[in-house]
Amino acid sequence: MEICFASLPEILSEDLIVEKTFCITIDTEPDCDVHWKRSHPLSFESVLFGIPDILRPIWDLYNIKPVYFVSPEVINNEQCCQVLKNEIESGAEIGTHLHSEYIEPEMKYDEADGTVSSEFPCFAYSDDIELEKIKNLTVLIKQKLNIVPTSYRAARYGADLATIKSLEKLGYKVDSSVTPDINWSSVGGLDHSAAPKQPYFVNHENLYCPGSMKILEVPITISKKRLRFLPDKWPFYRWLRPSHMTVFEMKMVVNEFLVNFENPVLTMMFHSMEIIPGKSPFVRTKLGQKLSLHRLEKIIQYMIGKGFESKTLDMVYNETSAEKLRE
Repeated sequence: MEICFASLPEILSEDLIVEKTFCITIDTEPDCDVHWKRSHPLSFESVLFGIPDILRPIWDLYNIKPVYFVSPEVINNEQCCQVLKNEIESGAEIGTHLHSEYIEPEMKYDEADGTVSSEFPCFAYSDDIELEKIKNLTVLIKQKLNIVPTSYRAARYGADLATIKSLEKLGYKVDSSVTPDINWSSVGGLDHSAAPKQPYFVNHENLYCPGSMKILEVPITISKKRLRFLPDKWPFYRWLRPSHMTVFEMKMVVNEFLVNFENPVLTMMFHSMEIIPGKSPFVRTKLGQKLSLHRLEKIIQYMIGKGFESKTLDMVYNETSAEKLRE
């Protein structure tokens, strides 16, 4: 059995890039309801209105360089593609977000309307089928947006070592599917609890150990449980996620990483529909929307005040690679 001590801060800090960095990543999908069921008929208010009218003014105010991980349903909508093209022109990065039910081969649903995406892509299909699904979505993004995505996030954080090897074959640079401290096995997913909390190039034999693969894993920023006695479930951990974390809790996460790592890379995530009332379980009212956006701005202000700079995952990859070459 391979022993890996890569989660120790003193080891990981050797691989960190020079500056304090935060990445804001958005899983960009159709509108849902409060039970995560896709809208019926399918709608994209969070993309068509939420991105240009709600998020873009915030990005411009604080010089944010967001990363949009786009699902198959979004990239098949021409109006959404126009919004994403505008975002690219404003400095955003577009990544690939595989909801495996909605793309060939072995596509589960011809129409996404009213469905629930429940698959962990790496477990729902063979490695070869998963590779083909990622490839088809990659090609679709290139055709629709005229860019080649180099960053990936699996639906439900369902990426294993075989996924990483597929990404390497397809020319990707970054995966951001790993959720340190979180074990999804009780709901059919992966156990990411042993993952390092900072970027690392993946090991050929172990997803959770640094190695020499070409894929840089940029984990989602997650910290300890909100309260020690709470159950071992994902909502009870502190995420850098303004939809359901308080500003105080997110500040605690930032400060913890500043203590444990010399120049930390922080990765915020939320879903596009989490900024629109009634389109996700998290923001159900206008007041909830206002509070969520307030938390988003407050934690951005706090990170900038602590010396962090907003970057895309592609920028993180390039700077980490350059730092490796200097070692």
